[in-house]
Amino acid sequence: MLLAHLSDIHVTTGPMAGETSWRAHQALARVQALDPAPDCVLITGDLTDHGVPAEYEAFRELLGTISLPVHVLPGNHDDARTLREAFGGTPYIRAASADGRCYYRVDYPGLRLLCCDSSVPGRHDGELGTEQLAWLDAELSRDPDVPAIVALHHHPVPSGIAVMDTLMLADSAALSGVLLRHPPLARVLCGHLHRPMTAMFAGSLLTSAPSTFRQVFLDLRRRPHGAYVDEPPGFLLHDLDGDTAVTHLVPVRHSGPPLGRIG
Repeated sequence: MLLAHLSDIHVTTGPMAGETSWRAHQALARVQALDPAPDCVLITGDLTDHGVPAEYEAFRELLGTISLPVHVLPGNHDDARTLREAFGGTPYIRAASADGRCYYRVDYPGLRLLCCDSSVPGRHDGELGTEQLAWLDAELSRDPDVPAIVALHHHPVPSGIAVMDTLMLADSAALSGVLLRHPPLARVLCGHLHRPMTAMFAGSLLTSAPSTFRQVFLDLRRRPHGAYVDEPPGFLLHDLDGDTAVTHLVPVRHSGPPLGRIG
């Protein structure tokens, strides 16, 4: 199974609308052009910049440009309730939870995809909360022989980028406790960092996707402020085959057709 993993789209209708939408369109076109095509597309939050209805309308128009199954979850720039209202009854979020948050399960042959909601109104850090963690624990107990992916927006393990690590998942220890009660996951997927990162977390491999908009500068000097840098946008492509999972970083810009054969 192939899963394309995008993040941090930041669609808006304000002064930056043209740039964010164009870059998102380029990324989605790159996904659509993959051969073989992904079985689904996952977008791990910050779909919009302010979480208002007009932005979700623009985002939905962008998703209409591709013909692949898409699943989305909210980030700190989103509003989970507005997202549910905008995408309720569509396959983009399936049957979301009944408590106003946006977490749900999607089943594919040989894969359980558990989409979590780490967004908290009025905060830029994240938290899953006891109710959602209990749901996750229960879902991981179902069909334990089927590989599982847990997806959320906020990174649960420090990245070394100080400013971003003040905005990570607040209850990462509680999430770790839940995951350690179950067999290792195929992947833990997140966004939020605006750059790729790989780390071990609770016995499983965690990977964060770069932003389709702009990247966070890789500054490991533990400074209390950060910056964006104009590095190429991209996304991750996860190739899942039974117990084997391989992740590729796919750039959106500076990419083209093969130039020649190897071997």
